[in-house]
Amino acid sequence: MELRWLTAPEHEVAAAMADERRSGRPKRVPTGRRVLFHLYFSLVLWYLAIALVSVGVSVDEYHDRRVEPDDVIGLVVAALVLVGLLVGAWFLYRWSRRPPSPKARLAGWRTHLTAVANGFEEEPKGRAMFSSLITTTGKYNNAFITVPGPQVQSHPRFVGDRVEFGNLVDDVKRSRDWHYLTVQLPAPLPHLLLDATTNDTVRSDLPPGVDRGLQISLEGDFDRWFRVYAPSGYGADARYVLTPDVMSSLVSTAAYYNVEMVDDRVVFFSRPAADFAYAAPWAAIDAILTDLVPRLITRAERYRDERVAGQDAESVLEAARDAMEAEQVWTRKETVVGEEGRRLTVRARFHAIWVAVGAVSWLVTRTLLYFIPAAFAFAGFMSVVDGR
Repeated sequence: MELRWLTAPEHEVAAAMADERRSGRPKRVPTGRRVLFHLYFSLVLWYLAIALVSVGVSVDEYHDRRVEPDDVIGLVVAALVLVGLLVGAWFLYRWSRRPPSPKARLAGWRTHLTAVANGFEEEPKGRAMFSSLITTTGKYNNAFITVPGPQVQSHPRFVGDRVEFGNLVDDVKRSRDWHYLTVQLPAPLPHLLLDATTNDTVRSDLPPGVDRGLQISLEGDFDRWFRVYAPSGYGADARYVLTPDVMSSLVSTAAYYNVEMVDDRVVFFSRPAADFAYAAPWAAIDAILTDLVPRLITRAERYRDERVAGQDAESVLEAARDAMEAEQVWTRKETVVGEEGRRLTVRARFHAIWVAVGAVSWLVTRTLLYFIPAAFAFAGFMSVVDGR
């Protein structure tokens, strides 16, 4: 990793950012300013609703459904005030997009330049963009359900070729903040979960609900570092993936991360959120990407779930032999993991409750701030139109 921008002089950082395109600057809206902008825009909608309803009542009730000159003047004045309010909303929006202080702005520039120097794009999102235990709710034996609602943000979020890392920040319950690294593998693997023991407190930091009966034991002292969970009947497959060199690399580079292998993705995650203005999280990610990930890619390329028809060694050899006899080019079919191995049994009940609370609060807030005043504004507009 090229990390010089994290400690470069401030004037060099500012000069480098001046050369970056405007859209390349940090895009996160600070939470307090974002709330202030939403409240202001809601008041603009309420003003529009009151103004239009007032004019509509004047036309309908007092002027016998005729538009008088004073109604036109009222509409013009209301329109001019509305334009002024919208201009104010624009300036407030631009102000809300700026970091909260020069120090925070400088830190954002440093992380942005560091990401660019290492081939990553900074792309924050208002939700999680991948499926994992930390981005799901409820029972997910057969399918993941990505966390809904805006309470979870992926910021900062850095994206490269088949690689994504950053923080998952929960605005409702900050104890659920994570920093993570996820890498797309060339082929799917069974659903394996490695619970790191070094980041535990009184208990495991994993979301509740993992079936403890699915824990398996591996050779050596690996169990001291990770508790490994595999789908029922997939213990041998887990040992095929977690070879001695992979386990050694896990202990040396990812001992403080929980690890989840699901479908064609591996996710490393740990609490709390990381500060990417410092070198430590970048160095940790670099170590995982350069030492551990290539070993996992090799295992994914070689893994075959022989429970799936056509993927056992005998069927593969027969298909290759038939292709050679027919003088055709043989290509190996896409790897598939059996249904029993695709998902661990996990029930994240408490997580589901908080997600439901967040989703309901989001719906109520948006209804009060936008839908109700917008409905009144539309009613006022229709009353003016009917009066004409």
